[in-house]
Amino acid sequence: MKTGKLFFEKKIVVSAVIYFIISCLLLYTYGIQLGGEAEKYIDNANRILNHEELRNGFFGFFYVAYSLLVACFVKFSINLVFVAVVQICLSLFAALCLYILLIRLLENKKIAFLFFIVYLLCFPIQKWNFYLYSESMHNSFLVIGVYLLDKFISEKKYYQLASFSFMLLLILFSRPTGLIFFLSVTLVMLVWLFRNKKRGLFYFFSLVSIVAVIGILNSPVTAFINPDSLKRMEVICQVPEINAGSNYQEFNRDGLFKAYAVIKNEIGPGNFLKTGFKKLGYFFGMYRPYYSWQNNLLLLCYTIFYPFVLIGIFSKQGRPFFYIELLSILYLLLTSVVIFFTCDDWANRFISPIFPFILILAAGGFLSLYEMFTRSEAENIISK
Repeated sequence: MKTGKLFFEKKIVVSAVIYFIISCLLLYTYGIQLGGEAEKYIDNANRILNHEELRNGFFGFFYVAYSLLVACFVKFSINLVFVAVVQICLSLFAALCLYILLIRLLENKKIAFLFFIVYLLCFPIQKWNFYLYSESMHNSFLVIGVYLLDKFISEKKYYQLASFSFMLLLILFSRPTGLIFFLSVTLVMLVWLFRNKKRGLFYFFSLVSIVAVIGILNSPVTAFINPDSLKRMEVICQVPEINAGSNYQEFNRDGLFKAYAVIKNEIGPGNFLKTGFKKLGYFFGMYRPYYSWQNNLLLLCYTIFYPFVLIGIFSKQGRPFFYIELLSILYLLLTSVVIFFTCDDWANRFISPIFPFILILAAGGFLSLYEMFTRSEAENIISK
């Protein structure tokens, strides 16, 4: 079945209309949140329009795609609430891309539709549609990027590679975590080249990748790692667990070498690892002691996908699933490593980019269980 026809299936259209109506009602009732992080994007939008340097200099480029979107609305005096409408539409389109991707990977429309609905109901993703934060747009770009990558890998057409490359740029310049996606894609493409016996290209891009990684590790990008935060063993950003009275700069730009010195000489590798695992627990558990029990219970519901992720990783799937499964695993692993060197946000917003990859792997695990139970049921019927 063609992609266009899949978009217009009755159940998809009905679900999309309900999603859009509910989202617009929520937007009408509560509006778009313009405090906190949103102030940075409004400031950058005005700087772009006034031909000034971006806020935070070099680091402003990691948000430039979103800043440009906000600048368009400011330029034409359009109420910023309509940025949320754009985010809602983009999130819906990403859900449709996920639906088509899962049909292609799993060859099971029922499970694909189930996870299409799950994506639309995924609170850690969808809540950011109502904030003037870059998370919503970045999350949608990630799903669309995965869809386009799989399209290229399966059909190997140059225009698909061009489409994916453009989306990769949008991912890179909508949030700093785009670098994690970039590194994950690079490793997947190296595996793809090797498995397809394109050895010349494999060795060439391996060399380029090594140089790129060394460049990234020695560039200002690593200044996102805050040695002051490590020194205070922060789990939640700006909430010190030790050394509360030590000097602290929110945007300390000393980078990796200073961070290494702090770990080695001040807090010790043992404390670094202990705090790191605590960060992982907060990050993936999503629990916050200052949340209401209702909010924590809601977030707990989404951890039900984690066992399905493990089943999806360790169960054998069809060949089309291999590269996207590898991409998802690499993204989760690299994110987990980065967590050790950073701190988590008060509002859990840093977890939102990993949920599309959790859902993809969980869909694979769900398919394995579904096939196992249906096979057992069929065998029981035959034996009777």
